[in-house]
Amino acid sequence: MTLSEWWALWHADPRATPFQSPAWLDAWWEALGSGERRDVLVRDDDRLVAALPMRVWQDGATRRLVPVGAGESDYCDALVDPAAGNAAERLMTALLTAAQGCDEVLLPDLREGSPLLGPVPDDWISDCAPCETCPVLTLPETGPLLPALTKSQRRKVVHDRHRAANAGGAIEAIVAPDDIDAALDALFSLHEMRWAAVGQAGVLADPRIQSFHRAAAPALAAAGLLRLVTVTFDGRCVAVLLGFADASRGYSYINGVANTVPGQSFGSMAFATLIERAVADGAREFHFLRGEEDYKYQWGAKPTHTVRRTLRRRESGMT
Repeated sequence: MTLSEWWALWHADPRATPFQSPAWLDAWWEALGSGERRDVLVRDDDRLVAALPMRVWQDGATRRLVPVGAGESDYCDALVDPAAGNAAERLMTALLTAAQGCDEVLLPDLREGSPLLGPVPDDWISDCAPCETCPVLTLPETGPLLPALTKSQRRKVVHDRHRAANAGGAIEAIVAPDDIDAALDALFSLHEMRWAAVGQAGVLADPRIQSFHRAAAPALAAAGLLRLVTVTFDGRCVAVLLGFADASRGYSYINGVANTVPGQSFGSMAFATLIERAVADGAREFHFLRGEEDYKYQWGAKPTHTVRRTLRRRESGMT
């Protein structure tokens, strides 16, 4: 699978998210990938019409076929060209063939309507279980964000911005490509301080995770998929929010916020900036991704759920 045909398929699939893009998955593989890579591909003549990058994961005594990017990707899925007829069915057949030598196929973080939730042959057993809750905010079709929010959330955003202005002003910004590294430095530092306060390291403390994001962020920016927000107060970066975008959705992924100014919520200002940008981009939904933190519902988001599907060969004689 060449990079250009991978991107062409990504653009052809309206369900594709940044988590299925080459920018995200190539960076993940370079920094975090291990095991045998088994990309599952379907072609119509020379045209790629479905793809699912997979790898073999030796989990103790169990040999699993899992998606590349699983764990760090809040949504895992295949790419399928909807104009290619039975591409989804052919992909499932190719996936099960690729599972040769594995004990099971593990497909986590699948959204409703995923082509990977389709039927499987009778000689396979399918188990589906709830995976994660991912709150989603429906965005206004036209007009600014604030009038479309709940009264309490609208009041909070306005109050946080007024309070910052009265304290000397805060600068909210979408980071330019040349400033990505500095913003990531601030994100890693702020995230570390937050978790150190409760005696933990936090996921971003892992040097491999940092290397992954340093490679993914500029690649996503080059594809127009990165939305990295900073809030600066009194000359210091006090909040960083790593987010993404595609043709119809905005996303928040991870943040770091300083809690050094009493009574000030720089995090809500960063989210307001990111969600306002999603509205300006023409997005119809804003995805807060996995986790049921209260603030997500305070924005007016509603819960959606992902599914973990496990596929195993049926033992001889089972019915």
